[in-house]
Amino acid sequence: QQLWSDLKCKGISMNTFKNVDYYKNELKALFEKYNKCNNSKSINFEKKQKRDLFNLTVRLGLNSSSLSIRNDALFSSYNMDFGNELGFRFGVEAEFILPFNKNKWAVLVEPKYQYYKSENERILNPNTVIERTEQIEVDYKSLEIPIGIRHYMFLNEDSKLFINSSFAFVLNLNSNITFEHSENLDIQAGSNLTFGLGYKYNDKYSLECRYGLSHDILNDYADWSSDYKTLSIIFGYSIF
Repeated sequence: QQLWSDLKCKGISMNTFKNVDYYKNELKALFEKYNKCNNSKSINFEKKQKRDLFNLTVRLGLNSSSLSIRNDALFSSYNMDFGNELGFRFGVEAEFILPFNKNKWAVLVEPKYQYYKSENERILNPNTVIERTEQIEVDYKSLEIPIGIRHYMFLNEDSKLFINSSFAFVLNLNSNITFEHSENLDIQAGSNLTFGLGYKYNDKYSLECRYGLSHDILNDYADWSSDYKTLSIIFGYSIF
């Protein structure tokens, strides 16, 4: 009766009102029919929802990585710091939006390629007649597969901040530390943990700062240990 009183129009019969059930879609259809009958444009005031629950994003970035190594069983000359080096990273992120809590949570998987290359030198037999310099080179390449969780904080319809944490599984790609006059070391890195803070615009463009906690890349050696960590700036473009 209320609908019939408020939405009378010559193009809408009494039976239309009698047959309307109290469901969103049926009421919505009736309001659209009323607006059409009055030559008025329908306006949808429903909160904008995410178009889908899956994103595929190409992510390019710059890594600032540092490495130090040490061997407690040998002389201190084996304890070396290779410093910070810049390197590129490339990855593809699959993001699965969880269908609850207003799409604020997501699970992400991001296979990515990264590398670190540096060199240093040490003095062998210092202050003796056989003193010499030894070059040491690091060539570290890996394919990492982080799996993590992300939380969005919406600023408006087009902009949002996010934080995420990932646990990365590492596949080493023929990487080693080469000593000019000594035995070489094969790099075998274990898993590591990362944290990130970022911004996303229009569900298309993103910028993230990500920090990888220190982890050991010489897991196969009992006497050797290392400290490798990375700070990354990553730009992303969502294909869909």
